[in-house]
Amino acid sequence: MKFKDYNIHDEIKRALDDMGIHTPTDIQEQAIPEILKGESTHILAQAKTGTGKTLAFSIPIVEFLDPSLKKVQTVILVPTRELCKQVYHVISKLGTNRRLKSVEVYGGVSINRQIEKIKAGAQIVVATPGRLIDLFKRNAISFTAVQFVVLDEADRMLDMGFLPDVDYILFDAMKNVYPRLLLFSATMLPEVKDIMMDYSLDENIVEIDVSRDDLTVSACKQYYYLSDPKYKYNSFIRLLNREKPSSFIVFVNTKRWAVSLRKKMIKDKRISFRVGLLQGDMSQRQREITMSDFRNKKITCLIATDVAARGLDIPHVSHIFNYDLPVGNPENYVHRIGRTSRMERAGIAISLVENEEMNMIRRIELFMKRDIRRYYLTREEREQDKARHRTYPTIKETKKQLEGLEDEEYPETIADTSIYG
Repeated sequence: MKFKDYNIHDEIKRALDDMGIHTPTDIQEQAIPEILKGESTHILAQAKTGTGKTLAFSIPIVEFLDPSLKKVQTVILVPTRELCKQVYHVISKLGTNRRLKSVEVYGGVSINRQIEKIKAGAQIVVATPGRLIDLFKRNAISFTAVQFVVLDEADRMLDMGFLPDVDYILFDAMKNVYPRLLLFSATMLPEVKDIMMDYSLDENIVEIDVSRDDLTVSACKQYYYLSDPKYKYNSFIRLLNREKPSSFIVFVNTKRWAVSLRKKMIKDKRISFRVGLLQGDMSQRQREITMSDFRNKKITCLIATDVAARGLDIPHVSHIFNYDLPVGNPENYVHRIGRTSRMERAGIAISLVENEEMNMIRRIELFMKRDIRRYYLTREEREQDKARHRTYPTIKETKKQLEGLEDEEYPETIADTSIYG
């Protein structure tokens, strides 16, 4: 079934055609009809990153809203300024033909222009929680006509400490209204479910899950190289010259190393990539310029800390390089590699791994229920490794060691020989 067959306004269909979008993804196919039923149901949806969640809630919202009512009718809460801008870009395009007005609301820029747009009759507000609360406390926004509240990347909002702000918005700022809650998340933590249960009183909830068996992007080819820390940078440069990525993101774990790595790459005569930087200490203006340059291919390499691991929707990213493996939760790896293979496009994720980080590789594999294949920088390295019979446990073996499961409870996904590349 294509969007042209959906029972939605022709203006929305024309907007989708203009965007080059004709066929719904899995999350869109499941969520849109449920929201369009027009009942007082709430949506609790889990979908992996890069699957089109934004359109899954934007299409029915634009279908339902009243263009003649010049009041805020939808609030979309997002965790980051980058995601705020991206969601705003999509839903404003979608609503143009229906003459719906949208506004993006986030900190780090003047609040006065945002207030002006709200007072001018914006019906859709895409906002980070802190700035929205600021507007509410200034009496610059009213929620009396709100029909929908969307929590996009809800798990990330919890990670960033926004739960008190979300609670304030839902239970205090909107205490006199009861809009439908559409909650979308890449992972369904108990705390995320609690938000929905508390708000809905565990009633009229439609749960959708299109990611339980494959959280990571299946189209993404993933492999790693073992690297000595002393030679890691040179190994990285060698990989760049081997892969010749057209547009890529390099993830590191610290802001200081992000700055240092960019300087090294700019000075390095062995490569000719135009290198940009995205990290937490940058001003909003600097971040916007960097992202614009990356989208427009003025920058071909973006060095980023995990501030960029969620929400960035850049369709032309060919490669993700994990110069540093993420620390802590293996799920962070999934969100990093989700910056490639967007909307089922093929992509490549490569990690540089030190010997003591092999445990983290195994944790990531267990989390994804999928092996990450090892490749070699040189033929000699591969032959030496095979001669030593140096292997690591498969994910099945590791799972059994950790949980004592029987073979039939956790089938092997890739043959043992995969470690030899």
